[in-house]
Amino acid sequence: MPTPRFATRTLYAPAHFGNSYECLGDNEFRALLTTWRDWGFNEFAGWFDPANCIDPWHEDPYSEQLYDFSRAQRDMNVRRFQVAQSLGLPCVSVLTPNTVFQDQCRPDTNATKGGRIFGPLVCPSSAPGREAILRNHENWFRTLTQGGVKLRAIAACPYDFGGCSCEKCQPWILTFAKLCREVHATAERYHPGVEMRMVGWWWSAEEHDMFADWADAHAPGWVKSITLHIPYSESDVSGVRLPKGCDRQAFVHIGYADAAEPRDLYGHLGPVIAAARLERTLVALEKRGCTGWMAYSEGVFDDVNKAIVAKLSAGLAGSADEALQSYVADEFGVNAEAAAAWSKWLREWGLPYDRDANAALAELKTLKAGKPSWRLRQWELKTELLRHHRAAAAEVDSPARAAARAAIDAVQEILRREVYALGPQRFIFARNFSPIVWQRALPTETRKEA
Repeated sequence: MPTPRFATRTLYAPAHFGNSYECLGDNEFRALLTTWRDWGFNEFAGWFDPANCIDPWHEDPYSEQLYDFSRAQRDMNVRRFQVAQSLGLPCVSVLTPNTVFQDQCRPDTNATKGGRIFGPLVCPSSAPGREAILRNHENWFRTLTQGGVKLRAIAACPYDFGGCSCEKCQPWILTFAKLCREVHATAERYHPGVEMRMVGWWWSAEEHDMFADWADAHAPGWVKSITLHIPYSESDVSGVRLPKGCDRQAFVHIGYADAAEPRDLYGHLGPVIAAARLERTLVALEKRGCTGWMAYSEGVFDDVNKAIVAKLSAGLAGSADEALQSYVADEFGVNAEAAAAWSKWLREWGLPYDRDANAALAELKTLKAGKPSWRLRQWELKTELLRHHRAAAAEVDSPARAAARAAIDAVQEILRREVYALGPQRFIFARNFSPIVWQRALPTETRKEA
């Protein structure tokens, strides 16, 4: 048996924003999650994101009869956990505690926002706001129990979504900590023994110090681990102080390429690969003494990165190249010699804007695959997108630029509909998040109405 480099290897796959995890059928999800488990993931984490929902537990017989979007989202999220559990993957429910449903946002309870603090938030220092927060979590934990799901842990995030900057909530990190104590107590009623974990996304060093002081004084041993933030394009967590007995882990973003700028993230330009960044990251985390990580994924476009981070961490591969060659051999159906050539070709997309896309296309035509699959098709289409990119990015208007932009739009549509089978997308998948500058502007009609 291989020796794992990290004990905890969590796939965090929130089903929201119109991403793959929201759109996959139950059998599709089971097949994919089975593969990802076999690559080395040993926990599954999900988030029932309330941002586009109204309270699915509200008492409205008419809405119940219609089975609205909110109830469909709730039940789909439960099924994701049921599938993970049936595959032997312990379940972690990620929480953003003061995020609420749209119909619970009211002027008298809304959080004070700005900077890191955004989303459909209520102020936990207001009695009605805190009541809504605790009621929502109780409903969620009870529903999971009714669905046969037993949570191993809950993992709470103070930001994105989350936070309140009103005077009563300052310092926010301690208000968040005390709120999490109440939420965790609620979780334990339905999931006895459930662990409390924290997600360190966007925490400051000062917040880590305050939190550690508070936890050691008021809740020793309560928090089992914190997955620490790794800023974009960096490869290590900081050496911030943690509560005594708390495991140091990492929040690893696998949804972008080797470099953060120029952008290649969230599948706007097709699949992403970060072989160099992820290999470097895992070495740094080992040296830092991290016992595990949570890989943040927003869809199947990061499939190659899943293979790299999981296989390396589970001891199933000794290098990113070895992980890639194993991936290609299994998924493209090729021999060892062809897998080595594919691995080299894939790695070079880690810096997509530095690559000669026409040369990449010519090389692609020489590579052989034993079986067609969506995993291969997405890379063919990425090559097409980057082939058109230079002409489409020209500053001077011309027929060639217009044709290139139309071609990119068409290829992106093929990716979304024929390869990834996605529907309407929201938030980070909207045009305003696109790495392609001209796609970030809203349509003229929308600007006039805004």
